[in-house]
Amino acid sequence: MLDEWRPTTPPRRRPLVEQVIASLRELVAAEGLSPGDRLPSEAKLCTRLGVGRSTLREAVSALAHDGVLEARQGSGTYVAAPVARSSLAARMAAARVPEVFEVRTALEVLVAEVAPLRRTDAHVAALRQALQDCRDHAGTGDVAAFIEADTRFHRVAAEAAGNTVLIELYEVLRRSLEPALTVVADVVELQRANDRHEVLLAAIENGDPAAAVEATRTHLAETIALFDSEPRHSRTAERGP
Repeated sequence: MLDEWRPTTPPRRRPLVEQVIASLRELVAAEGLSPGDRLPSEAKLCTRLGVGRSTLREAVSALAHDGVLEARQGSGTYVAAPVARSSLAARMAAARVPEVFEVRTALEVLVAEVAPLRRTDAHVAALRQALQDCRDHAGTGDVAAFIEADTRFHRVAAEAAGNTVLIELYEVLRRSLEPALTVVADVVELQRANDRHEVLLAAIENGDPAAAVEATRTHLAETIALFDSEPRHSRTAERGP
């Protein structure tokens, strides 16, 4: 049955990673998979979903954090046993967006300090591709696709820092801020955001932590200011009392 499964058509403008997450959830439910059941191989899932390995891995990582899937090194991806939601994820889900932005700033400053010293050529290439995708989507006005590429850019930067705990924290914060990022992306000058990313990429590539930190602080300060000035944020993004 697993060999016959195909995903339903997702909403057209939904970010690609979110489409894959929804399709993987659908796979587990449609096939009646139980904890311990193995999903098709990464290669087969990429073919059936029509996505690349990096997108699939990001979706699997998100579902692993949510306790839906379990990725076992050298073995494959399995349906995870039910577990209580982590206290950190629960706290982030209940937090107000400005609080989460403050934590994200601290986290990304740490990434900016470390990534230029640990990055590989593969990281630089992946960052450059993500930035090019951001520019392409900004040019066409495809906000959902822009957010997906922007998320990929920041996740690769976190991976370049070479700290698995940091990557895990980034995933928690990213999901908490998704509604806010959608609001900001509707009003921000996307190409200006891309210009900030270009400065950050150059600093990481050149091994310059100071320049990377400055670019990160400037970019996030502008993002927070845009969020604060956008009246819709209180209705669509902010949670908690």
